[in-house]
Amino acid sequence: MDFETYLEKQNLSSKTITNHIKNYYKLENIFGENFQYELNDIDLANELSKQKISTSQKLTISQTLSKYLQYHNLPNDAVVKYIFDLNDELKKYYIERNKALEYPYNKSDLLKELNKFYNDKKYKNYIVSYLLIKLNTRNKDIDLKIVEHSKYANDKENFLIIRKNSIIYLRNDYKTNYKNGTKKNEIKHSKFYDSVVKYYNMNKSSNTYVKLFDTFSNSSKSITKFSTFNLKESDIVKIMLQNDNTLHSATKISKNRGTSLATLENSYNISKK
Repeated sequence: MDFETYLEKQNLSSKTITNHIKNYYKLENIFGENFQYELNDIDLANELSKQKISTSQKLTISQTLSKYLQYHNLPNDAVVKYIFDLNDELKKYYIERNKALEYPYNKSDLLKELNKFYNDKKYKNYIVSYLLIKLNTRNKDIDLKIVEHSKYANDKENFLIIRKNSIIYLRNDYKTNYKNGTKKNEIKHSKFYDSVVKYYNMNKSSNTYVKLFDTFSNSSKSITKFSTFNLKESDIVKIMLQNDNTLHSATKISKNRGTSLATLENSYNISKK
C-alpha cells in the first residue's frame, strides 16, 4: 500500500490528499528520498524548524511528515510536539494581528448598509449580508437553496424554506456539521422575509428550488461580492465583537457559527465580562 492509498483510507478529502502528496515531495527535496529511515523524528523536527519558509508552510509540511511517519509505523512524538508548537506560534501571531486591526466601520455602519441593500432592491446582497451580520455565518453556510416547502429540502444541503410568516434557515453543510449536526433558525424579520420571497419569485423556474449562487467555491470571493462593504465573514464577526465584546455576545456567536468559545477567545480576543 503506497502513501496515497494510505491517505485515502483515512477518509480525507481529495484536496487534502493532494496537498499531502505535494508536501511529501517537498520533504523529499529537504531531506532526501529515504529520510524516514536515515533520520529520527527528533532530527526531522529540528531540521524542519531551520528551513527558511513561513511558519504556516512549516505547519502544513510537518502535518504531512506526521502522516508519513504513521504510514511507516515510525516514532512520531517529536513531530507532533513540533506541530503543537507551530500552532501556538501562529495563534499568538493572529491574536496580536487581530488586536492591531482597525476597521473603518462599526456595527451601526453594517446595519445601515444592510438596510440600503433592501431599499436599493439588492435582495441577494441583503440575504447574504443579513445572514453574515445577524447569524454570524461562515462562507459555506450561505451556499444554499430557496424552496417553498420543507418537502423540497433534504439533510445534505443548506436551505431557506419559505413559510407563511417566516423563513426557516436549515444548515446541513457547514464547517462543524460533523459534531454539531443540523442547525435550524426561524427568521421572522420582515425585510429578510420579503427579500427571500422576491428573490425566489424573480429567479424561479421549473425546478423546485432557486439557488442563491449558481456556482460556489467556498472562498471569500463568492461572499464578499455581496456583503456589506465587501467585507469577509471573519471581519464582520470581529466588527460585531468589537462593538459588543462580552461573553454573552460571544456565546451567541459561538452557537450560531458552531465555533467553540475557546476558538473565539483565542482568535477574536473576547472579554469575559
